[in-house]
Amino acid sequence: MRRIDELKKSAEVLAIGRLSDAPTIDDLAGLVLDHEELSEILECRPGSCGLKLSAVEMDRLQRVAAGAGTDWRPKLQQAFRAMVLGRVNAYKAEGQAALSPYVDHGDPVWPATRFASVLGHSLFLTSHLPQFARHLSGYPGIPAPALESFIYWSKERLAGKTIISATHVSILRSDEPGLPDALVAGKQIFATHYVNASLGITVILRGAPGAHNYLAYVNRSEVDMLGGVFGGLARRIVQRRLKTEAATVLQELRRRLESGEPPQIEPKER
Repeated sequence: MRRIDELKKSAEVLAIGRLSDAPTIDDLAGLVLDHEELSEILECRPGSCGLKLSAVEMDRLQRVAAGAGTDWRPKLQQAFRAMVLGRVNAYKAEGQAALSPYVDHGDPVWPATRFASVLGHSLFLTSHLPQFARHLSGYPGIPAPALESFIYWSKERLAGKTIISATHVSILRSDEPGLPDALVAGKQIFATHYVNASLGITVILRGAPGAHNYLAYVNRSEVDMLGGVFGGLARRIVQRRLKTEAATVLQELRRRLESGEPPQIEPKER
């Protein structure tokens, strides 16, 4: 998990990078919006936008593009990276309560409220690891000193679109009876399309002496593409893809876990 770029490497993950403990704009150098998304930003209005943005973010990005002349694409790319960095730093300082709502369509969508709903339905966490669940909900106000954590960004392909997202990873290790050897929570900070809130949980469960050990993965997400006239069709397509691809994803994850440490990164020549 510490080498998240190696763990998530696949045809569907187009780019990925782990942020520094004190994130900088350089950590996001590899983050690039598609040309279609850059054009969509220019047309964004509250209630009608191709990306999940707040009203302030729409206005700020459009001002940068308007003032850049023919050089607007690279300037808008850099402004978008700065926006992502701003969201991450606001989250690190005050948690999801500091994140402005998405106003891409319909009513405003508050990330903190949506994540609270996702976590509230995750009874396996709230019942068996209540302190860990409270930390996920109340970060950074509810500390958990035994945890290791970091944030990464990724650009992934889903349902014909690329999604840029930022995720907060928390790693819990334990040798207490009844608790997982390792539990990794991936909490979405933001995403540009489809997903309002998401919580992914990966656990290593040790069996009895001589018995099998187990890898389990659970993801609970709230998505915004399953309503409306074509909602039923979209839901069936998503369900079919999940059933088809889940086994392949887990088998590849198992292979990587059992193959040992990922290759070391060679230092760059100066």
